[in-house]
Amino acid sequence: MGFEPDVGGRHFFIALTMGKTREELDKLGRRILQFVRKELYLDMPYLAPAIGNLTDVMDVNTRTVGTDGQAVRFHPQFLFENYVERPGSLNRIYMHLLLHNLLLHPFVLQQDRELWDLACDITVESIVDSMDAPCLRMVTSDFRQEWYDRLHKSLRAFTAERVYRYFLEHPPEGMDWLRLAREFSPDDHRFWEQTAGHEEQEDALPEDVKLAPMSDLPLKEVWEQTAKAIATQVDMSGSDPTREAGRLSWSLLIRHTPHRDFRALLEKYMVRRETATVDPDAFDVAYYQYGMQRYGNMPLIEEQEGREETRLETIVIAIDTSASTKRRHVERFLSETVGLLRQRSYFFERVQLHILECDDRLQKDIVITRPEQIEDYARHFAVVGGYGTDYRPVFSHVRQLRSEGKLPRLRALLYFTDGYGAYPTTVTDYDTAFVFVEEEDYDDTRVPPWAIKLYLGGRRTS
Repeated sequence: MGFEPDVGGRHFFIALTMGKTREELDKLGRRILQFVRKELYLDMPYLAPAIGNLTDVMDVNTRTVGTDGQAVRFHPQFLFENYVERPGSLNRIYMHLLLHNLLLHPFVLQQDRELWDLACDITVESIVDSMDAPCLRMVTSDFRQEWYDRLHKSLRAFTAERVYRYFLEHPPEGMDWLRLAREFSPDDHRFWEQTAGHEEQEDALPEDVKLAPMSDLPLKEVWEQTAKAIATQVDMSGSDPTREAGRLSWSLLIRHTPHRDFRALLEKYMVRRETATVDPDAFDVAYYQYGMQRYGNMPLIEEQEGREETRLETIVIAIDTSASTKRRHVERFLSETVGLLRQRSYFFERVQLHILECDDRLQKDIVITRPEQIEDYARHFAVVGGYGTDYRPVFSHVRQLRSEGKLPRLRALLYFTDGYGAYPTTVTDYDTAFVFVEEEDYDDTRVPPWAIKLYLGGRRTS
């Protein structure tokens, strides 16, 4: 870049910028960021779509650097000092900003803004630390690693929402808060207020800066599409993506995979069948009375003795009872399932609902034939299982039942779990869905591509 500093960053900044105009400072800052983008692109070319989404804007309202989804807002002194004193730090900071956008952090409002900011910063830093790209490498401090271990012990998998909930229950105090902010928060989040509030971004820009829209799509959708494209490209790369990209692909997929509510999907498994009951909708009283008056005791039309109704037919519900699955999650799943299935209108007179309990082996097969049995099962349910999780015994058992003719017209298998187990590899000829509690810890990234992912919570839908 032509910079040959031989003094400290702050003094070099003063010497370099003496007498410079705003336009010249802006140009110098952009040159540094251009160099940073080049470094990132050379090591990780799949980042090109995300890098191309952002422009650079000098903004002296911030003391550091930040993003609003459209631009990297920078203070020139911050860039110059980091470029001189901490070579490579700007690569990590720029990646930090990209991840905030790819994970849609600036578009989310939480009640406790400071805790949300910290949770987002820790989440993206953990991803950057997992990446093995040469331009991002840094020795992890003991303090940083200590917090990673602490969070992993409670959460196992990081998302900003999970870290945020952890801090709501265990708020950092005093010096811990200051050290966490100093360790994980290199950027300024003040620009998120306009982004999350969906206000016009141009209103927050310096007066002499106007940005052309990057797309006809809303800004959030632009980043959603970019994230999905990058995750797909990383997964399809010929080399092992986990070495260079670390948890990048996993983080993008878990954030952007369409989420479906299992309640809505149950409607798909309803079938139409004629039942032996009077159909009042098909009975016309006027015709009936006319026949009685005209022909005596001979009605012109009789009630239909059959009626088409939509009911639930054969499904299998499997419950992961391993130690990793928390009892309260199972109880919630059962509560919501019972709330739907105990309604008599969901059942034909004869129904086969198998409830399978399994950890690393099949423990129980409970057959439900009457609606009232659903509530009784839920009332007496107890988690009794080992420490391992293997989903395959359930599928083997279902295959055996079908070969014996005990599961006619099987529509679907719903498997409630936290996702930490061994999945089957054989595609089923019935619908298979794995059900997760959306607000809690789960890993849905290893679900086979032919299976459906369902979520209790309903905040995100496909």
